[in-house]
Amino acid sequence: DNSPVFPQKEVILEIPETAAPGSRFHLESAEDKDVGSNGLQNYTLSPNIHFSLALRTGKHGDRYAELVLERALDREEQQELHLVLTAVDGGSPPRSGTAEVRVVVLDANDNVPVFSREVYEVRVAENSPPGQLVVRVSAADPDEGSYGKVRYAFTSEGSHDLFDLNPETGEIRVSGSLDFEEAKTHKLVVRATDGG
Repeated sequence: DNSPVFPQKEVILEIPETAAPGSRFHLESAEDKDVGSNGLQNYTLSPNIHFSLALRTGKHGDRYAELVLERALDREEQQELHLVLTAVDGGSPPRSGTAEVRVVVLDANDNVPVFSREVYEVRVAENSPPGQLVVRVSAADPDEGSYGKVRYAFTSEGSHDLFDLNPETGEIRVSGSLDFEEAKTHKLVVRATDGG
């Protein structure tokens, strides 16, 4: 006459996206006041592509469940997963209780900054004054927090002595005297780095 009851209706698990398939995560057991075959017998998990359920028996014969990671998580693809864990007793008819398992996927620095374009080609007059904006390069990194914060820098290659680069905005401005007769083109190579 009693249904299995979970101590909490919602269980929150924080799992890093770098967790390897096969990793196991212990879930709180449900309690059933009935004993014997009318007591708690089994657990089931709502269908999903990332986790399966492993049933375990403790030292004192109590049954509990573990989530087993079957497929790697990707925070940029899905930040949270909502699963339903059901505990079933052996009565006739069987009674059950449920708890929501909310999996919060923690970010890892698993993405590199990617520029919106590989080549930025701009024209600038030779009499451009220092401080004039030439171009703003832009790279994006889908990671969260500092992992996704992009900073820009010139590499050692190119004519960067005539230009300034703002490391936070990606703005390139004239800093020297441009002379068409001295150099018709200037090649600048910019590297974007995340904060990981």
